[in-house]
Amino acid sequence: MNYGQQENARVKEQIVKGLFTELKTKPFSEIRIASLIKTAGVGRTSYYRNFDSKEEIVDYYLSELVQVRRSSQSIPTWTRSSVADNLEDIFSFFLSQKERFLLLFKSGLSSYVFDYFRNIPKNNPQEGQQHLPNHNPYLLAFFTGALPSVLFEWLKRDSPESPKEMAVMLTKMLPPEIFVDEK
Repeated sequence: MNYGQQENARVKEQIVKGLFTELKTKPFSEIRIASLIKTAGVGRTSYYRNFDSKEEIVDYYLSELVQVRRSSQSIPTWTRSSVADNLEDIFSFFLSQKERFLLLFKSGLSSYVFDYFRNIPKNNPQEGQQHLPNHNPYLLAFFTGALPSVLFEWLKRDSPESPKEMAVMLTKMLPPEIFVDEK
């Protein structure tokens, strides 16, 4: 990454940080760009060079999460143990993003989070429906729809169970059809 790209990434991260700082005290709909850029410590030109709307900032933040997660994981094999391992990684990862994740839900932006989970397989076909043992089109929708709800509930309760305990619990809740080793 050259200097210009590094600087652009830094500015974007400042804007993301500024948005989440603003969300701590204001509803999303009441956050004005002038206030956001002041909180972020960036110029108006820098903001508009990178984003067209506040919603685009949320999309950017979530897409960056996808990239970070993807860089540290292998393609799921859909065995019970690999799903449990992947879920443990997911719970650990989102525990590190707890404050921001909860702010999104509390600010009425949960649809972005659900879209984030729903679009992961679409954006990376290696993780998608064709690798499930059962090509039931509702199975992946079930999995990607339930996961953010469970994550939110767990984080909202201040994460009383460990990521490993949550992974084991959630894996037990999944239908056997989702696993390649349980046909």
